[in-house]
Amino acid sequence: MIKSSKDEIINIQKKMIRMLKNKKKFGGAHTETMHLRNCVPKHLRGGKIVDMAIKDLFGMEILINKQSTGEKHCSLNTAKLKEIGEIENS
Repeated sequence: MIKSSKDEIINIQKKMIRMLKNKKKFGGAHTETMHLRNCVPKHLRGGKIVDMAIKDLFGMEILINKQSTGEKHCSLNTAKLKEIGEIENS
């Protein structure tokens, strides 16, 4: 992965985390995973880079998954608040 792509992924992740924090989506409070795309610029919403950013957040366990009514929902993992802060401040 090239450097600019990694920086872009981190910027996308910051926006997703900020949106979830503003909506208070921690632990039991969750939102549909597809809504994470709403916080990125329109020209990126269907791109692979957004999928990579989401997958990376799940891989680091920053986001936790909840299956609800056939749709995938997610929320911020309260056990990873330190890592969330590191992403926000990077």
